[in-house]
Order: sequence, then structure tokens, then C-alpha cells
Amino acid sequence: MKTVVITEGTSGIGRVLARTHLKRGDRAVVVGTDQAEAEPGAWFIRADLELIDENRRLTDLLSAELDAIDVLVLGARFQRSRRTETADGLESNFALTYLSRFLPSHGLAGLLGHAADPVVLNVGGAGRFGPPRWDDLQQRTWYHGLTAMIQAGVLNAALAVDFVGRHPAIRYVNNFPGTVATSFAGDYDEAEAAQIGRLRATGKPEETAVEEILPFLGSGTPGHRVAVSEGVAVPLDPQASSPADVRRLYDYAREVLAR
Repeated sequence: MKTVVITEGTSGIGRVLARTHLKRGDRAVVVGTDQAEAEPGAWFIRADLELIDENRRLTDLLSAELDAIDVLVLGARFQRSRRTETADGLESNFALTYLSRFLPSHGLAGLLGHAADPVVLNVGGAGRFGPPRWDDLQQRTWYHGLTAMIQAGVLNAALAVDFVGRHPAIRYVNNFPGTVATSFAGDYDEAEAAQIGRLRATGKPEETAVEEILPFLGSGTPGHRVAVSEGVAVPLDPQASSPADVRRLYDYAREVLAR
């Protein structure tokens, strides 16, 4: 029996992944804000992962309750048409779609290391859109909801490269699932709300997106990082993974967390 931890595990791809593992007889731990949406049989943990302290509370709780984690799925996101800051003073996409992956992946590396074939699945894009925007990582001077999500994908590609360098016994998968008819949780203006409605109508079923990624969660080479776009492994973008940028982003995240 495997232990699978899924952030944003009560909707969309995360919920289908939880259901899939529960059917296999695995233990599924789902993190979200609405217990009513959790799959029956899953262990639900309520947490607002936009907040730094909530991420730390989550890793502390799991470290106290679990012996090992076989699969860690990082999928929390909430898209906004307008720039918003969290109670910690951070741009909300940077906080939720990057830091809520940075903190649990590093914080739970010890539990992952206790598993026979551990893997992290980061549903945060494949990082194929160039280097980070170093002049404005938190988009204070110019913001757009779509580019905020693209920027988060770029940062998560660098996170993956850094992570496998520090934890070579753990595999890491960055996943861009494409357009999926999922919840599209967010706060949209009228124009983006209309666009989201069209995407919901034309997107692939969540079950299809899960079927595309499951083969990459099976056994593999420790310390290997792979980017997946709609079920196909894609080359690592050197602009999103240069050693200097990878180290610079790690140091920036640690600086933000130390404030």
C-alpha cells in the first residue's frame, strides 16, 4: 500500500488521482478547504496554502503522522484576473503556485526518502516559457492572470531542477495537463470568466488528464526530473533551468521565507 499526499486533492485532477489510488488500496491524504468535496475514504486536511504558516503546519502534521510518502502531488492553484496579495504580503500566484510547492517538497523530503520509489508530481506547468522574470518575480509593476500562471510554471521548473540536485533519491515530474474541463478555481473579471466558460466546455475530461500522467508516476530512475506536456515527455528548457538561475531562485525563496 502506497501513501499519496495531494494538495488541491478535493477537485479536478487531484480528486481523480485520489480516487484512483483509493481504488488501488492506497492511502490518500488530500489537502484543501472543503471537506465535503473530499473522496470518501481519504484523510482530509484543511489548509489555506496561500499562507506560509499553513504550509509549515501541514508539513509538521504529516511528519508527525506518517512514516513515509510514496507520491507527493502538488496541485494547489487559484487564478485571479487582478493582482492580489496574501496576508503575508506576497503576490497570490507566487505564494500559492510556487511557495506551496517549495515548502512541502523540501519539508517532506525526509518522508519521501523513506519510500522505496518516491516521486513528486508538480502540476504547475512544464516550464517551457523562458527564464524567470527576475526584474519582477511577484509582478508588482505589470500583472496579468495568464502570465502570472505562466511565470509560476517557469519557477516550478527551476524548483524541480534544484530539488533533485538536493534530494537525488527522489524523482520529480513537472506536468502541464493542457486544457482540462476541471474546476478552474479563481476570481475572474467578466472577459476571463467568459474565456473560462469556453475552456470548461472544450477541455478534456479530468480522467483523461490523469491517465496521461499515471505512467510517469510508476517506477523510474532516482534523482530524475522529467517535464510532461499532455502525456508526452518534453525537453528541459535550458532557459528555465540554468544552474545560476536555479540557485538564485532557491536563495530568493529562502529570503522571502525568512522575513
